[in-house]
Amino acid sequence: MKRLALLLMTLVLVPVAFAQFEVEAWLDGDVVRVDAQVPENHYLYADHFKVADALGNEQKPIELPKTASITDPNTGKPKPVFDQSFKASYAWAPAPGGAAAFQVEYWGCNDEVCFIPQKKTVGLDVSAMVPEVAVAGSEGSSDWEAALKKFKMLGTDAGYKKAAEFGRFLDRVEGGGDVDINPFRLFLTDPVAFVRESGLLLTIFFILVGGLALNLTPCVLPMIPINLAIIGAGAQAGSKSRGFALGAVYGLGIALVYGLLGVVVVLTGSQFGTIQANPWFSLAIALVFVALALAMFDVFHIDLTRFQSKLGGGAQKQGSFLVALMMGSVAALLAGACVAPVVIAVLLLATNIYEANSVAGLALPFVLGIGMALPWPFAGAGLAFLPKPGKWMEYVKYGFGVGIIFFALYYGNLSYRAFNPSDVTAQGEYEGHIIIDGATNAGFADALEQALAEGKPVFIDMWATWCKNCKVMDKTTFKDEAVKARLKDYVFIKYIAEEPNDPETQAVMQHFKAQGLPTFVVLGAK
Repeated sequence: MKRLALLLMTLVLVPVAFAQFEVEAWLDGDVVRVDAQVPENHYLYADHFKVADALGNEQKPIELPKTASITDPNTGKPKPVFDQSFKASYAWAPAPGGAAAFQVEYWGCNDEVCFIPQKKTVGLDVSAMVPEVAVAGSEGSSDWEAALKKFKMLGTDAGYKKAAEFGRFLDRVEGGGDVDINPFRLFLTDPVAFVRESGLLLTIFFILVGGLALNLTPCVLPMIPINLAIIGAGAQAGSKSRGFALGAVYGLGIALVYGLLGVVVVLTGSQFGTIQANPWFSLAIALVFVALALAMFDVFHIDLTRFQSKLGGGAQKQGSFLVALMMGSVAALLAGACVAPVVIAVLLLATNIYEANSVAGLALPFVLGIGMALPWPFAGAGLAFLPKPGKWMEYVKYGFGVGIIFFALYYGNLSYRAFNPSDVTAQGEYEGHIIIDGATNAGFADALEQALAEGKPVFIDMWATWCKNCKVMDKTTFKDEAVKARLKDYVFIKYIAEEPNDPETQAVMQHFKAQGLPTFVVLGAK
């Protein structure tokens, strides 16, 4: 029986698609005009965008757009990119005797996949068109193609994966594609992967429930009667309908504050992403969570709710919808240490999701506010369904403290790893792996025959030095002890696709329908 998460996966998966960079070029007198379409949340590397004649001589740019800047995950230095569609022009001065054609070279990435570098040839007349290069192996059958006929495809995937997500990919392959994943555990350990695998609706549900639970914290629950008195709801409203409306407006104030806070954080885009990648940022977040945890265990007190009644105004303002909206906004800001970890976690999640689904990224903080706002209309109407404050709240507070400690450990670990990066060679650092150079494919067939002889499945990692996410995975995912242990059960092939347009490499990548790097392929004997 399919679980709810798998059902929702088929309905509202966050779209993660391969980029379709569209580049059109034509000759206008002695100028080459270029029109490049860059999809949202993708970018082309500025230093790899070139126009050359048919002999490979680069043409001088006349007009280029302004570049944006990303932080290279390998060097930590800024790298110029074109992150929006643009038009450019180049002087046309072909070498004497050169063919009447020119080439446009480009390649780019998104946050998960570095796509295959492209070289587009444009003939200036029919007779001058450069013929296509035949793909090696298109006639007859090469050794590796013959060996592959003895295997069946068990699974394939592409893009950057953390260790936990990579492990789930192997689980799906080994389990025939129907693996039981605890959605709550996945949401806590890798929320971005949870959104991708379980769907947006289930994510919204968890965050909505989380916002609702915030009302049971020691920073919020005792203030509910006080806040109702300030806004003139509850018994003072005169009628249940008016009390319901005042409570709803109060809750709207809460939701708007979290929603606007999310918009501000998420729309900082790559700048906030760069901050997140900084080890000092992770260290600062860890220290904030340590302080909040100590407050939960009463080492010291963080209580801003005492300011709330002072901002409520006098009795003449009670029952005002404007006051209710303002007080809801103030309550969201002064909820104190109890809600801060949840709010920060949702903001970080929203920032990461925004790259794949902009609407979801902007909506999630607002959803958290709606969850926290849900009880207020009913409380305003005088329905006493919320539990009364008591000794039990001390245990809730300690439970929050334990949870906050885990957040602190998580971000502390991220900071430690970022401050102590591991060096990676061009071939990676693995035990027992086989390196295949895509320029020749030498040894590919032998590696496949070895897998048959040993009775092992084959894991192929398509890799290149220019693929930023490949190198990041080499530093992190493939160094994880659990991942290394899993891959010992496979014949592990590192396939170096340094020149994807090389006929030999292109033949293999087309066989596996690889559209970008990194691409992972798992094969099993027929």
